Amino acid sequence: MYHASRFLQYFFIAESDRRRRDVVFLMDGSEGNKNGFPAMKEFVQRMVERLDITENRDRVSVVQYSRDAEVHFYLNTYTTKEDSLDGVRGLRRKGGRTLYTGAAIQYVRDNVFTASSGSRGLESVPQILVLLSGGRSSDSVDAAASSLKELGVLTFGIGSRGSDSRELQRISYNTDYALTVSDFSELPNVQEQLLASQTGLKFGHWICCKMT
Repeated sequence: MYHASRFLQYFFIAESDRRRRDVVFLMDGSEGNKNGFPAMKEFVQRMVERLDITENRDRVSVVQYSRDAEVHFYLNTYTTKEDSLDGVRGLRRKGGRTLYTGAAIQYVRDNVFTASSGSRGLESVPQILVLLSGGRSSDSVDAAASSLKELGVLTFGIGSRGSDSRELQRISYNTDYALTVSDFSELPNVQEQLLASQTGLKFGHWICCKMT
């Protein structure tokens, strides 16, 4: 069972009446996720539609991976929602038989969550990674996941029945951030629950609190 309402508590972040987020989507583009990729892509598009994308508010990046990682656009590539949505609509699955999730996470940490790529982590803007993976990694994810946690990135792992749930839990910021659906076609149900919740985060040193 996935904890969609808990996911929203951390995805839709409120800092008083002003929201600023750097959100990176890391998508499984392997052959094993051929059937699930269209639903995954639609989910990312719908989530981007809910962001307030401008240079000084929300920023979004999309990375796809299988054996290696490929950045489709960085956090500072687009400064409007429409351009970002066009970037998502233009995604094509990259293919590849092997899934190296650990290497992809490390790549994102070293090349996307950086100031030169548009990350505002040094300005205390929340850093969020949403991993969408349909299979088990062929490499270890532990070191890369730990490096993201040390950086303060809030990582959410969303998987399907083909994923390793324990692996998703190790990747995620904590075990409550790991979500599983039986099939990626169920992602719209996750999104609806995300949008229905009314909780948020208050960030200083990435400290979260409940909103009543």
